[in-house]
Amino acid sequence: MKLKDKVALVTGGSRGIGRAVCLAFASQGAVVAVNATTFEGADKTAGEIRKRGGRAIAIKADVADPQQVNVMVEKVVNEFGRLDILVNNAGISMAKSSAELPIEDWNRAINIDLNGVFYCSQAAGRQMLKQKSGNIINMSSMYGLVVAPGRAAYSTSKGGINALTKVLGVEWAKDNIRVNAICPGYIMTELVTDLIDKGILDEAKLRKRCPMGRLGNVDEVAKVAVFLASDDSSYITGQTIVVDGGWSVYGYIID
Repeated sequence: MKLKDKVALVTGGSRGIGRAVCLAFASQGAVVAVNATTFEGADKTAGEIRKRGGRAIAIKADVADPQQVNVMVEKVVNEFGRLDILVNNAGISMAKSSAELPIEDWNRAINIDLNGVFYCSQAAGRQMLKQKSGNIINMSSMYGLVVAPGRAAYSTSKGGINALTKVLGVEWAKDNIRVNAICPGYIMTELVTDLIDKGILDEAKLRKRCPMGRLGNVDEVAKVAVFLASDDSSYITGQTIVVDGGWSVYGYIID
């Protein structure tokens, strides 16, 4: 098992990519602290892990509140004695015209998607610095590398995550703490499925635009997270790994 007895904290772990990462980590022997904005959401994933014979706890916390984040990290350390892996997965999606984007929505996206990543990384990093070891994985997006209309807040926050990943990766490398980011493309999560069902996203057009001709699945992202969390990636830090089926490097015009 690649993560045997490692203690991992995964934010936004109630569904989608976060849930898949929690289950994948547990299958590799990690003890998992599952975070969500509701205890019920977090405990649903934690319960799945326990039913499969793993160890997991649920923690309710809003990553946009630094005080709640500090308490969350303290709970993990008090429960398990250490914190080896942090996955900053919690976030929201936003697509609105820049000219019409309410300031409240801009602030909400930045507070959750970017500030939350810093708050969690700082709190976890302080513990990892004491341990002289640790691993942080930030869930960014291909829209932090390329952009699309109406995603000013989203792309800005994800671009900020990529920059923060580089800074922390360089700053904490000497203390045996690695920091990397994953940039998923369109992944078949509950959110994306819901947007397709509502007609907001056109699945056929998304498939046509992607060089691989399909959308990704959550397990494909979770496997990359396992790789980054394990010793298989022991000489990798400050990097962003793109999991988008070639979307962000495809420059051909779609008819």
